[in-house]
Amino acid sequence: MSIRSLFHRTGLVLAAALAFGTTAHAHTDNQEAIEAVGGNTLAQEHLVLQITEKDPVRQNLILNVANNVMKARGGPDQIDVEVVAFGPGITLLFEDNKQADRIQSLAQQGVRFSACKNSIAGATRKMGHAPDMNDSAQPVDAGIARLLDLVDAGYVLVRP
Repeated sequence: MSIRSLFHRTGLVLAAALAFGTTAHAHTDNQEAIEAVGGNTLAQEHLVLQITEKDPVRQNLILNVANNVMKARGGPDQIDVEVVAFGPGITLLFEDNKQADRIQSLAQQGVRFSACKNSIAGATRKMGHAPDMNDSAQPVDAGIARLLDLVDAGYVLVRP
């Protein structure tokens, strides 16, 4: 074995060791960040779905995606899913939304639903009264800020 070959192999081993150490540390930091946002630290994957449309077809789609990914990835032990609703999409989380039963069912399977307080306030002004919210909806200060926090924690953002 030549000196050059030895240095090359040693360099590769050292690079691999450093990468593993960095990955292990990043994984630990990621777990702490996921815990900080209330996520499932035991899940292997983390997904956030954004809904900003009032359109019932789009709202149905987001629930289909949440349901399908839970099934495809093996449920809440394997994938952590959160739906963040803001803007006109906040209507998805109104108590009288036709999808209320599906939302409850998904919540029982571990899917979390975040409702933007700013969007609720806007709906309140528009409607003249505060909307009754789905029991599964957890209020967050700002929907977009929640998305940023989740992405910073390592969640993959999908806007179907």
